[in-house]
Amino acid sequence: MDNYYTFSEATKEFQNLISNTISLNFPFFSEENEKKELLSKYRESLDDDFDTILMKLSPKFNSTFLNRSSLWKISLEESKRKFNMSSDSEDLNSFFLQEVMHMYAEKQLIEIKKYYQKKTTKNEKLTRSDSEISDTMFNDDIVNSSSKFNTQIKNPAAISGGLSIGNRGNVNKSFEEEKFHAIQGHGFAAERANNLYDKLTGHNAKILGDNNAKNGADRIVDGVYIQSKYCATGSRCINECFENNGHGNFRYMHNERPMQIEVPSDKYDAAVQAMKEKIRRGQVEGITDPSEAENIVRKGHFTYEQAKNIAKAGTIESLSYDAINGMITSTSAFGVTALITFATSTWNGEDFNSALKTATRSGLAVGGATFLTTVIAGQLSRAGLNSALVSSSEAIVKFMGPKASATLVNAFRDGSNIYGAAAMKSAAKLLRADIISVGISTLVFSSVDISRMFRGKISGKQLFKNITTTASTAIGGTAGAIIGSAVIPGVGTLIGSMGGGALANKASSTLLNSFIEDDAEEMLRIIETRLKDLATVYLLNQQEISNVIENLNKLLYSKSRTLMDMFSSINKYSFASDLLIPLIENETSQREYIYAPKINDFSNSLKEILAEIS
Repeated sequence: MDNYYTFSEATKEFQNLISNTISLNFPFFSEENEKKELLSKYRESLDDDFDTILMKLSPKFNSTFLNRSSLWKISLEESKRKFNMSSDSEDLNSFFLQEVMHMYAEKQLIEIKKYYQKKTTKNEKLTRSDSEISDTMFNDDIVNSSSKFNTQIKNPAAISGGLSIGNRGNVNKSFEEEKFHAIQGHGFAAERANNLYDKLTGHNAKILGDNNAKNGADRIVDGVYIQSKYCATGSRCINECFENNGHGNFRYMHNERPMQIEVPSDKYDAAVQAMKEKIRRGQVEGITDPSEAENIVRKGHFTYEQAKNIAKAGTIESLSYDAINGMITSTSAFGVTALITFATSTWNGEDFNSALKTATRSGLAVGGATFLTTVIAGQLSRAGLNSALVSSSEAIVKFMGPKASATLVNAFRDGSNIYGAAAMKSAAKLLRADIISVGISTLVFSSVDISRMFRGKISGKQLFKNITTTASTAIGGTAGAIIGSAVIPGVGTLIGSMGGGALANKASSTLLNSFIEDDAEEMLRIIETRLKDLATVYLLNQQEISNVIENLNKLLYSKSRTLMDMFSSINKYSFASDLLIPLIENETSQREYIYAPKINDFSNSLKEILAEIS
């Protein structure tokens, strides 16, 4: 263990001890006396570890300040209240014992921290926040952090950026696939599946039918306009392309030429024969040769039954369709998370290979969660979860009103904006999709924590904190993406999702660990809090934070009325932002330009990780 000089420099080691208490092993089937002996042993070991660190602090810690007997008694009583146990209860279950140790360790650190805060002047306090902020945001081991997916705590901007990109793809997919529940849902499923197949095989394919243009194309592939018709028979596929129930003229024309009609692969021959007959009867304007039917009728990549199965839950076809979409979406989520993590790791001083490994692991965590979310969300939507949320989503949209609904839905649309009743209807669909996507991604990303809670590795309190923080990161990322899209379409989506997710992550953590501050300390605390938020948004590393604080101290010293002006301002947080942002941007302007790793670099890193696992 290194020699320390100040309490701040030793904070990480104290936090490591606290983090370790959430993985202490208290066997379920041990006798009560065995558990008591084990508890006593763990307590003694924890006290020894704390003392080892305290002996190296300067100024020297006064051991009489730490009343461990009292702290132990308080920890026992508070833990019993949390578990609804009577004060004289002897029911020593594993979850309760783990909670006692965790609370006891936290209370020791709080008392030690109070001791050193009393020895520190206010100016030193602001400087000390450098270590506290960097510990909170950038250290590997954080108080109350227990999941292996700790990238959500260590780098919330990278995680929220990746999750937001993944959730955006899943929300759009679910939004588009709500038509699968209609009577002709298999037709929409065929349209999406054929388009996906064409994209994967190198064609320039795009869905057009969502604009609901009368007699318009459903999609376009390599410049060819296509109308999809997936009916039970080939003749019915063709009849639906003509007016008056098949007796009138051909409906789908583009530049005075017939569009291609895409039909099920097993109905193709019958459809061609039916089209030839229509041409002979003169029902296709400008076409007189029946052999042209083979150029007009397009053979789909899927059969009629396969299209029907894609629209159903639990079938091989629908699972395959969702899995392929999941791979595409998760690739984007992986890339965003990995690139942001690589940049922040490099700025934090890691070498290229180390930063690349950190980035690859973060990308795999978010990419994997996104893939599972895509598949599970797709299956649950087809099973009826989407329909179950109709009334609640419509009630929310009604409360939001048409203007807010239009802002929400247009942030996710690629085409022209919509307003009024159409926007409200689409916003309700979008909310249903978002609730499902965010909910499932939160559960998937928290699955390790849930498993650890049932195995007694973390407490129920810790699980609640982790899930709440994960959910707020996902929701904040989505909200930030909407705001970013409205302000700066395109790049604003990513920036907004990073900032929104990171700030939501921080806000939820603050809420769960809330405290009341006296007026005398309020101004410095607001500056510290705002600096923590901005440090996350700007991806500041420890040295950059230190430089910002140093420059801030100089500014406050040279302009003694600054804090007084801040106290009298209407919006103190805005004042703090205006104070800090120029200092931060001056610091970030000196950063090294980051060149993104090549695909081969990530591939090699992935091979190394897989080799390590095997």
